[in-house]
Amino acid sequence: MRWPQKPTITVEDVLRVCTPWLEKQGWDEAMHGRLPELVGQQRRYRTAGEEGGLLTLLVSEFGGQCKDEDKDRLTATYAKALVGGGGRKLYDALKAAAIYGCTICGVAKPETIDHHAPKDVFPLLALTPLNLVPACGPCNQGKSKSFSTDPAKEPFHPYFDDLGTDRWLFAEIRRADGGAVAEFSVRPPAAWPEIKAQRLAHHFTRNKLAPKYQYESSRRLATRRRKDTNTHENKGPESLRAALTEDADSCAVVDPNDWETALLYALADCDWYINGGMKDI
Repeated sequence: MRWPQKPTITVEDVLRVCTPWLEKQGWDEAMHGRLPELVGQQRRYRTAGEEGGLLTLLVSEFGGQCKDEDKDRLTATYAKALVGGGGRKLYDALKAAAIYGCTICGVAKPETIDHHAPKDVFPLLALTPLNLVPACGPCNQGKSKSFSTDPAKEPFHPYFDDLGTDRWLFAEIRRADGGAVAEFSVRPPAAWPEIKAQRLAHHFTRNKLAPKYQYESSRRLATRRRKDTNTHENKGPESLRAALTEDADSCAVVDPNDWETALLYALADCDWYINGGMKDI
């Protein structure tokens, strides 16, 4: 799973493009008066994220921000001015940065923006670009307004968390009626801290990634059938294994933990598939 770089857009930029809408509401003076505080929130958020203490920061402010007198104004500014008004170009720029897909599942196109720290709970971060992460609609809706104070359930943050280059996403091919299915699982590297491993397991389960990857894999198995059958019949099983491994290695260079990388390695390891099983798909 590959994530976009941290946005260079700042909360100052967001408030600037939202100003015409704020003026129409008569809120511009009040919101610009809050700008120093919002900048401070942005600075603390970045520092905490880079130092691995973001959850600690959010927990310390949990329950306090939602009582802010400007909560409704801040959340409305996001919805009406940033998403639906003059700030749309910045909103679209944040989405466009996710060239490898949704930052939660890594499969679908990121058509929405998710607030890592929910805006209803943390309204002072509603306009902070570092808190705005590209996501597909289903993943965004699935995450919803949930916020857990349990470190083992802390969602990964695409701008701050590093999932490394070691493989942790794996698949196995299982024969089934009508062909085969790919079953996905995560195996955290042994060197990972226990909390990070627990977060990965929670991320995989909470976002229902196994069935999402299985669905995508079923389509890919169908499209590979002819190619792999030809390689098997014309060059033999071991040539097919080598071809699948080469394809998997190429995918791994881009992302060692993409669902397709895991699928291709699983196919190369599956003797049933290598020896003609693809004909039954």
